[in-house]
Amino acid sequence: MGATEALAAFVAETELSDVPEPPQQKAKEAITDLVGVALYGSHHDVGDRITAFVEADSAGDAATMLARGRASATGAALANATYGHAVDYDDTFESIVIHPTSPVFSATLAAAESVGATGEDVLRGYLVGVDVAYRTGHSTYPSHYDNGWHSTGTVGTFGAAAAAASVLGMDVEGVRNTFGIAASASSALKKNFGTMTKPLHSGHAAQMGLRAALLADEGFTADSDVFDGELGYGHVMTPDGSYDPDELTDDLGETWAVMDIGYKPYPSGVITHAAMDAFRELLVEHDLGPDDVERVVVSLDDAASKMLHHENPSTGLEAKFSIEFCLASVLRERDPGVHEFTDEYVTAPETREQTAKIERDFKPNLFGGDYANYAARVTVETVDSEEYSTEMTHAPGHPSNPLSEERIRAKFDECTRDVITDEEADVVYDAIQHLDDDGELDRLIDAVSA
Repeated sequence: MGATEALAAFVAETELSDVPEPPQQKAKEAITDLVGVALYGSHHDVGDRITAFVEADSAGDAATMLARGRASATGAALANATYGHAVDYDDTFESIVIHPTSPVFSATLAAAESVGATGEDVLRGYLVGVDVAYRTGHSTYPSHYDNGWHSTGTVGTFGAAAAAASVLGMDVEGVRNTFGIAASASSALKKNFGTMTKPLHSGHAAQMGLRAALLADEGFTADSDVFDGELGYGHVMTPDGSYDPDELTDDLGETWAVMDIGYKPYPSGVITHAAMDAFRELLVEHDLGPDDVERVVVSLDDAASKMLHHENPSTGLEAKFSIEFCLASVLRERDPGVHEFTDEYVTAPETREQTAKIERDFKPNLFGGDYANYAARVTVETVDSEEYSTEMTHAPGHPSNPLSEERIRAKFDECTRDVITDEEADVVYDAIQHLDDDGELDRLIDAVSA
């Protein structure tokens, strides 16, 4: 059996009862995190613009745009996944640079609404979709990513396609065709980091993945072995020939990719987070404020320079990929959140003053190469000539350095309070925790439709 057929069989034949309880619970946690972030993103500038586009281009009543009305199924998937990645606050895998839940859950929810599926169907579709995104990503990593592709938008398309195909109840051949169609719609470039098009990558993945499944469900055909052979997706997308199809099928149905997901404590590129949390700890430990700090040196692996290319940002989007701004915001606020990553805050004189104190020190293989779990070292020099230094070897929020339950809930509340009431937020939170129970999907949709 080829890799494409094996992966398609996994999608078509997996039942929720096949998934152990810990991955099911982790899935609910990840969906909760995403829905909170997406609700905030729905009323961000990026959210406003994608909503206007969808209303004009994809009007309909098939599926919910979070807190923004209804649209066609593919339009809602586009909107919700763009909302979810609008402020770069959505989850990531620990072992590979992919934001899985935004494209996968958005396609899952839209597919479910379009056919009247259940919460159990949504949970199952999400779990298999996350697995497919993870496996496709690992099969092509790092060559695919290093060559300039943004994996959230590329391999995320396959995750969204698998999730939608699962919800639609497609057979193995239908899923194979879904993968073939999705392969020709899989695209996203890292060159667009720091612009509105980066969150659009997630929306594109959700929309194209769902579209692929809907087309295949109508009998549309594609190559049924798109992951196999010299012209298959993996070989084409890895210029150095490092594609490993075994990554698609090893331990399939035995290990669950959702367990590799971590949650962001800050709305910026995950490569900034170890440095931000390490700096935050130093400031708290030594009771330092902006007036106490003379200079800050942040050390990261040189690979980070491919993402952190905005040393002097002028917009909130650019700031997400500026290690200088990210540490300056910690220096000003200790615990910056969504309200600090705005154009006004980034360009404020007080922010510029602190940004100028931050110096980058990027070196090859500083922590062992391959991003070394996003490790960072931060050294602070005070106005009194004291020096403090610390390292963090795993980004906060990842499974190796998890966030507390309280911090996860605080993030959810921070994101939702500007968009829905506290009572509605409580309903959303509770409905997701019981998503596989009868009626809970409808309760969730009602609450996020407010």
